[in-house]
Amino acid sequence: MSIPDRTRQTGSERAAQLAPRYQFAVLAAIAAVFGFAVFAAMFALRAGPETADILAHWAAGLAALVTAGLIWLGADHLVFRPLGRLAARARLAAAAASEARIDAAAYPTLAPLPDALDQLVSRYLTARREVQQSVASATRRVEEQKERLEAILRDLSEGVMVCNLDHQVLLYNHVALALLHVSGELGLGRSLFNLISRAPVLHALERLLQRPAAGPEESTLPVVCATTDSRTLLRGRMSLVLDTAGTPTGYVLTFADVTREIAELSRRDTLLRRATEGLRAPIANLRAAAETISFFPDISPEQRRAFEDVILREGNVLSERLEALDRDYRSLSASHWPMTDIHSVDLFSWVVRNLRETGGPQVTMVGLPLWLHGDSHSLSHVLECILRKLAVATRADTFDIEALLGDRRVYIQITWAGDPISSATLDDWSDEPLPAVLGSPSLRDVLTRHGSEMWSHAQQPGRAALRIPLPAPIRVQFAPTLRPEMPSRPEFYDFDLFQSGAAARSAVSTPLRSAAYVAFDTETTGLRPSQGDELVAIGAVRIVNGRILTGETFNRLVNPGRPIPPDSVRFHGITDAMVADAPPAELVLPQFKAFVADAVLVAHNAAFDLTFLQRKQEASGIRFDSVTLDTLLISAFLFPEFDDHSLDTIAGRLGIAVSGRHTALGDAMATAAIFVRMLDLLEARGIVTIGHLLEASKMALAIRMKQAAF
Repeated sequence: MSIPDRTRQTGSERAAQLAPRYQFAVLAAIAAVFGFAVFAAMFALRAGPETADILAHWAAGLAALVTAGLIWLGADHLVFRPLGRLAARARLAAAAASEARIDAAAYPTLAPLPDALDQLVSRYLTARREVQQSVASATRRVEEQKERLEAILRDLSEGVMVCNLDHQVLLYNHVALALLHVSGELGLGRSLFNLISRAPVLHALERLLQRPAAGPEESTLPVVCATTDSRTLLRGRMSLVLDTAGTPTGYVLTFADVTREIAELSRRDTLLRRATEGLRAPIANLRAAAETISFFPDISPEQRRAFEDVILREGNVLSERLEALDRDYRSLSASHWPMTDIHSVDLFSWVVRNLRETGGPQVTMVGLPLWLHGDSHSLSHVLECILRKLAVATRADTFDIEALLGDRRVYIQITWAGDPISSATLDDWSDEPLPAVLGSPSLRDVLTRHGSEMWSHAQQPGRAALRIPLPAPIRVQFAPTLRPEMPSRPEFYDFDLFQSGAAARSAVSTPLRSAAYVAFDTETTGLRPSQGDELVAIGAVRIVNGRILTGETFNRLVNPGRPIPPDSVRFHGITDAMVADAPPAELVLPQFKAFVADAVLVAHNAAFDLTFLQRKQEASGIRFDSVTLDTLLISAFLFPEFDDHSLDTIAGRLGIAVSGRHTALGDAMATAAIFVRMLDLLEARGIVTIGHLLEASKMALAIRMKQAAF
């Protein structure tokens, strides 16, 4: 495979370079002819008439040649050279990014050609500018529509997947990733049946395809299926995607996780069965004992005591079972209530504002804001009700309210100057109805929904508190801190990047734009794998059709099995404690290999990262034989004039803002952005296939190794 020759000169360029040589040769020839004419004239003065006649003819011929040469020189000076400059100026004006006009006064001997050419170039630049504006406007409209679609999909509470009739995934939202518990298996162009059971989907699609044209109410069908690992039960609907002619081209599948719902229905069935069958025997025994005592009043005292014992024992059994049924019922009713993550500031602000506007006690928010999980509407009314009752019971007029972080819970704490509230008083308050909440539940009902209860205690001398524990939020409570920038690691070289195996042979003809890539990066304990340094993190992101799919990422910590040196911790921020519970490379690398699948790998200074992966191939039972591209070598090919090809420098050169440096996923994202930006530059140089790029990278590697030797 050879690289297209972009250094071959055109005929006009070669002629322009050789013109001075031809002019010198012509001038030399004219000088020689003129000298010969002078010599012939002098010789004719001494010779006879015949000889003079011959020499006169020769002199006339030579004079004609001299005249022709002079005419050629004049034409070259007045026409040919100005034409060459005018052509170069026209090419420059046509290629310039900004407006560039042709000055007709600089070419007086070529009028009116410069004016006409200037008008032509001006019209061309105007047309190109209009086309660029139209393309930019259309691109903005497409991006706006894309952003609207992404916003709609992101805000949906159901998972959405769009597939073609070959069941390849074309579009999905982040809810689908969460519901399917996907880390990297869900990718554009992959089969839906890698994730969801096949038979229910095929059955629903066949029914839809066999239906005649129907109204909107009949254009969807319910689907109940499971994930391929049988961990999750899904329920949703399927609808067809039709083209402008009404021909089906694919389908949309929306679904939600009903695993918990089905399990709770099963619990409800069990509860109902216990309420009927489980109580039948005690009730029968009670009835028999009571009827015996009633119908036979003359039985002996010993027999009466025996039947009374039966009544007491079975009454206790009924009481215990009814208590258990009541607890299970409350648990079931609470699990169905919709809850979300709530910021404590938002929740407390509503309570404080409502109390202030309605003449309630003065409440001050204190402490650090936290996230908690619950139903904000019912919780806000619970807090308002409690604060009003506290104001009456304690005669205090000011209260503090804050959120406290516990081990597995978030506590709402209300404090005041005074004594704690007794448990009996709190029980009485718990039966207080909340008319403003849907269904008018009691305060106890709302707390039960949240798996909570309230208690009061003395906080410090002269000050008391009331606490309400609530579920912890789903989201991360605090964001990680940023680390300072650190220098790049040294370059590594490896000709094995340019494999000649089956993967490379099958990829050489693949167009750069249509290939699937995975940009990746690693963090390690050090820079010397041969001396025992190990992986501590792997990050990767998928690139499809020249687009970075930020929703398809791979990010894993790796236990290196050895201490991480302080210098390396300062570099990437990963400590021994962070990787203590992480899996070893032997378990992480097969997951990464599954994420990569048959994609082309892209890395910066790729030989460094691949060395760490390949040293664990035997232990992990997999091989990293994918085609690998190195953005460092691609940069060396595209920008041979520069010596610095570090990740930060290339990003700055291409106008790419980099965040999250020296984290595996952050560097993988930066590498992906650089590679996508390089695609246009590569295509402009005639590098349009994977094979072209491999050859270009090989040449760049050879040049850099020779430069390093000197």
